[in-house]
This record gives sequence, C-alpha cells and structure tokens, in this order.
Amino acid sequence: MSSAIFFDMWGVLLDPTGIPAQWQRLVGEFLAPRLGGEPAAWGPANEYAAERMFARYRDPQGTPRETHPRLRRLWLREMCERVGVPAPKTAGTLADDTVAWVTSRIAAPAAGAMEAIRVLKSRGYRLYTSAAANSVDIDGHLRALGGRDLFEGIYGSDIIDRWKTNAGFYRRILEHSGVAPSDAVTVDDQERCLHWAKRAGFARTFLLAPAGSASSHEVIASLPELADRLQAAARSGSSAVGRTDSDGPVR
Repeated sequence: MSSAIFFDMWGVLLDPTGIPAQWQRLVGEFLAPRLGGEPAAWGPANEYAAERMFARYRDPQGTPRETHPRLRRLWLREMCERVGVPAPKTAGTLADDTVAWVTSRIAAPAAGAMEAIRVLKSRGYRLYTSAAANSVDIDGHLRALGGRDLFEGIYGSDIIDRWKTNAGFYRRILEHSGVAPSDAVTVDDQERCLHWAKRAGFARTFLLAPAGSASSHEVIASLPELADRLQAAARSGSSAVGRTDSDGPVR
C-alpha cells in the first residue's frame, strides 16, 4: 500500500486566483512601516517587480539555492526603486521576511483541500509537498491554511537544489525524504510533472483535472476524491486501483 503523498501547491492545495490581489495589499502593510512610502504604492511596485522576477526564472542561470536568493534581492530592490525609497543593505533578509509574513496571511485553499489533507493524515499517510517554489513560500502558505504541522517535509526546489523540470526533481525528493518509490503517490495539475514522477518510479500519479479528462495518469476532480480512491485501494490491497491496461506507457 502506498504510504506517502507528495502534493503540488498551486492549483492543487492552493487556488491561485485570489492570491495576487492579497499580495498587493499585504506587501504594502509589511514594507511601508519598515522602508517608507505609501502602503498603496507597494502593490503596483510588487506587480512590476514580480513580473520581472518571474521572467528571470525562465532562464535562471543558476541552481535553486543560488537563484532564489539572488532574484529575491532584485525583486525587493526593484520594488524600492519603483516606490522611490532606498533599498536596504539587508535586502536578502528583508525579502525573505516579507515573503514569509505575506504568504502566512494569504488564505487561498483549493476547494476541499485541507479537509482531504486532514483525512489522509488521520489515516496514517505521510504528507509532503512537491512544488517548484522556494520553501519559504510553501511554508508560509501552509501556515495560512492551518496545515503546516500536517506535513513531514516541504519540497521546495531549494531544499533539494533541483528545478522541477525533469524526473531528477522527483528522484531527489524520494532520496531526501527516504520514501521508497513503491510507497510514493503524487498529485499535480500538470501532466508533464506526473510523467517525470512516473519515470522516477512513483507508484501512483494523480492528475487533478475536470472529471472525464483524458490522461495516462489517474484523474481526480478534487482532493476528497483522492482520499476516497486511496481508501478503496487500501481495502482491496491493490496499489493499482483506477489504472487499466489501456493506460499505456508514459513517454
């Protein structure tokens, strides 16, 4: 029986639709008292600087542990320039503090996500994340959801120093967590990520997508459905419930 579940964050545990507006408000609440400027000016400055930061992530030119801090420093400095206040010498530390403070106040759970997480935890599953983001972001969002203590580990490309771009990301999180591939389940809303997880040996791969979506992976429409699917597998003693011979190989 599979015993460890790795969850993507955005689009799986989090509903991303409401996050940007909350960011624009909260970043001003945190930075204006510390660096000056009008609180309302920080939101547009963040939108500008974040767009530039995400563009740089398309060609990071470094490993996650090197890239995340570098781009965060640039993000904060460009916000300061936009608002018209001096950038602090401790830009890196303040950038991390900003992210931790803001994300821990953004409540944006996907429908039914935390209820399903608590059910799975109560049934003895070991829970992890498998997101491309920095662990600071992931930790904050889980705290905002009231569920950080339910997770044994958060990945976090910086934790394993691998980008989420191939099967190596999933091999590294298995190695780091000590979870055997035969015990590993993962849930993602991106099919290519599940292809990589399958190549890394994950026993079961679930695509969170509208009911009836075609996929070579198991499809679930919600995380409560995942809990039901795994419970059915546990009762039957099968690790392959929901898969058919027509699924075919993952290429």
